[in-house]
Amino acid sequence: MNIREEYGDVLGLGKVSAEVMRRSVFPFLPLEEEPSLDGGVIPLGGRTILAHSPSIGVPVEALGFFAFHYAASNVAVRFACPRYLVTGIYLPLKTREEDLRTVAKGLGDEARRFGVTVVTGQTATYYGLEIPLLTTTCFGESVRLPRDPQKGDIIFIAGAVGGEAVWLKALSQGKTGEEWRDFTPLSIALGFHGVELIRLMHDVSEGGVKKALHEVADAINLRIKVDSCKIHYASGVEGLGQDVLRAPTYGALIVIADPLAVDDVLSVCDCLGKPCAAVGVVEEGEGVFIDGEKVEDLQRIAIDAVYGTFQERDEVLDTLREVLSELEASKGFSSLIPQVGTNMVYAKQDASSTDEVAGLSGRVVLSRGTPKVCGEVLYGGSKHMASVILEVSKLNPHMRAAVNIRGGEDVVKALREMNISLQVLPPEATGDACPVTTDIRESKKLHKAYYHPGAFGVEPSTTLIGEMPKQLLNTIVELARRV
Repeated sequence: MNIREEYGDVLGLGKVSAEVMRRSVFPFLPLEEEPSLDGGVIPLGGRTILAHSPSIGVPVEALGFFAFHYAASNVAVRFACPRYLVTGIYLPLKTREEDLRTVAKGLGDEARRFGVTVVTGQTATYYGLEIPLLTTTCFGESVRLPRDPQKGDIIFIAGAVGGEAVWLKALSQGKTGEEWRDFTPLSIALGFHGVELIRLMHDVSEGGVKKALHEVADAINLRIKVDSCKIHYASGVEGLGQDVLRAPTYGALIVIADPLAVDDVLSVCDCLGKPCAAVGVVEEGEGVFIDGEKVEDLQRIAIDAVYGTFQERDEVLDTLREVLSELEASKGFSSLIPQVGTNMVYAKQDASSTDEVAGLSGRVVLSRGTPKVCGEVLYGGSKHMASVILEVSKLNPHMRAAVNIRGGEDVVKALREMNISLQVLPPEATGDACPVTTDIRESKKLHKAYYHPGAFGVEPSTTLIGEMPKQLLNTIVELARRV
């Protein structure tokens, strides 16, 4: 049995059960002991550094990685060694246990690699969340205090600039990869703890190098002067077509050090296999100057807007959302919406259960005379329509989409004029199953349309079957033109 089969169940609403936690979360986290009721205990001593960060909008396989590194890196750049972690894993409804395992493993692998213990947290699914959200609070043991930068200090940028932006652009184009595993300054920051003449560190994230330099300049009340030609840039930044120094660059680190520390700083990065360069100097004054020009524009670039908004691409869900959006915009469709509303479903290839058939959690209804999509597109959204297409797929696996519209003699006439094979069902129901499902199961024959004339308390209805939602959309548009 593979992982998907064994852990494919959808998580329930609210806090995840202890059984699921012990099966799909705790085994992947570095725990001193299983978390107790309501909270955990950590032995704090001396100066403790805390940092808190959210992680959202990246692929599920990268979510745990970033959740750990965002908070742990912030602790490390404050000259502290990360020791303990508190985490919140907040998931949308219908999240599968398999995805929870992926998130927990990603977080746990990184925590274990850096000797960090997870002490407590919260794991739950909630209404209102559309994509997973992880929060982490990291506790670190202080090694020493940062020191005030001085006039004449050297500014370094460790790590390649623009790599995160290149990755985000690829994500926006539907491409995936594991470049994100290099997007962390944690190992560099920890390596710099041993360089006594380093005065300050600050990691770069959204807003890019320019914003990070401005944050540093504001904090130290001195002028920062940088030569952009000395910066190491990530491969592919030339294709961004935007200001690379305003591009998201998580993984790079700004370092200010005494001039006597140049060789030590470069040596640490060389040992870690990370690019690093002395790119500027601290001067009297204020503001940030790059290549002699004062930096004024800190507005986030277009690709930065992708940051924190990524959702896993799913051909089935994306296609169904697009077609339903087109239906909503179709004024002619109003004449075909039944009183109970319309639903459309689209199954995954080789779907075997209703949880593998996407549909609306609500319906398409008439609102002030126009179509209105109500509810979310999600797997298991319509059990009734899903049962129809699952029965259809047993006879023809290429037929993966279905939609219900109103009935009526005008609809029947139009379908026949369009040469669409039509099966008229008897008004009397046999058994508890849907009449369409029953007919397909018993006859072992498929038609492109099924008409039920209605019965006492049941309005006439039509079910259309097709290979793709777009095909059904085209049929509906033509039907609406004819009736």
